[in-house]
Amino acid sequence: MKNVFYGMVILSVTLLAAPYEAVNAQEVVVENDIGVGSRAMGMGGAHIAASNDLSALIYNPAALARIDEFEVQFGLNLLRRNTDTYLISSRGTGHASAETDFSGLGTIGAAYPVPTNRGSLVFGIAYNRVKDFSGTLEIDGYNDYLRGYQKGESIEEGSLGIVSVGGAVDVSPNVSVGASLDIWLGDYKRDNRSLLNDYDNPYSQLDFTGSDDDITAWSFKPSILYFKDKFRFGAYARLPMTFHIDESYYSEGYSRDDGSYFTLYEYIDPTSPYTDDEVTYTDNIDYKVKAPMQMGFGVSWGDVGNVVAFDAVYENWTQAKLKYPSDYIPEPNYFKNKYRSSLSWRVGAEKTIPMIGVIGRIGYQHNPVLFKGPRGNDPNAPRIEVTNDRDYITVGLGKQFDPSLRMDVAYIHGFWSQKEPPREDEETHDRVFVSLTYHVDLFK
Repeated sequence: MKNVFYGMVILSVTLLAAPYEAVNAQEVVVENDIGVGSRAMGMGGAHIAASNDLSALIYNPAALARIDEFEVQFGLNLLRRNTDTYLISSRGTGHASAETDFSGLGTIGAAYPVPTNRGSLVFGIAYNRVKDFSGTLEIDGYNDYLRGYQKGESIEEGSLGIVSVGGAVDVSPNVSVGASLDIWLGDYKRDNRSLLNDYDNPYSQLDFTGSDDDITAWSFKPSILYFKDKFRFGAYARLPMTFHIDESYYSEGYSRDDGSYFTLYEYIDPTSPYTDDEVTYTDNIDYKVKAPMQMGFGVSWGDVGNVVAFDAVYENWTQAKLKYPSDYIPEPNYFKNKYRSSLSWRVGAEKTIPMIGVIGRIGYQHNPVLFKGPRGNDPNAPRIEVTNDRDYITVGLGKQFDPSLRMDVAYIHGFWSQKEPPREDEETHDRVFVSLTYHVDLFK
């Protein structure tokens, strides 16, 4: 009976939420990008060549050289995430929907142009929230694999931000070079709760799993920008980097076959007889994720306020590696077997509307889903079929209120879907970016 119970604990957790293996923050550091900068996101994130503000530290540090005034920027991010989960079975389709809201600091920093006799020399420092992990997933329906009615909830919290220090300099009349040193700091927490009730047989099971991760890393990103008349070309290479993850995790399981059934949020009395089959496991592990190089290039045409732009970014996560403590045996070739390479692209434009003194923006962004599965260590577990990669439609507005103060707003709607038998997931994101930029010529 216990062997069956152990197996069902593992399977039910796998079917409820993201992969809960001995390590589970891989997806956190690979995906969940939210974008940076209100002007940039209004243009779909196409900013490697078109950048003209502090967000250049993220998109293309060489573009800092095009800032000609002292600049301070402050931005807020708002997120609403909705996930619909369908459980397909012989007894019909179960459906559950979960919604998550978040608001918080997105950007804060400053850029300083150094007085020069020729060309441009600019330094910048900023904090940007680049990944957001806030989300809730729910499941409710009959599960043919587990032969029972399954109900569960997975709650994720946390974020990953970058403290960037960078600079750029003109090396010729039409070429700037730059680089940024980025310090990554963040945390990720997940709590899963899964209930399985078999009403055809007197069996009930309640599982709790979760993790709490601290994430740190640093990266270096050299870049270049070519500009002539209205044409710009930009490129960067974020060199291979290593995420350090300190993870605490737990697992608890309870089962009973006396004809009574648990509820999802039932208090478990330690003196109850059904605790005899309890499985409790807690541990801590420090490990590393060695991330591959990321390369990006972009082109733009036009002047600020009237420009079109296109970006492409490539990274191959099949080359990534996991580094575990010597006393832990990892799954060989984890990233090679379970992830794919990706080429994401972004296109955007902005146009000044003279009659009202406002800049309008529009854009589109395509980001492939990188995790292909299967989840867990079972080679026979189903792989993920991505029916729609992550696509985003973006719009934005910019307004210069006086010579020193500018406000930018962007709205982003994202959507994607995937199948992982017996589950099918559909997810939408709605994000709002708001930023204020103060700029002044200190050397007039």
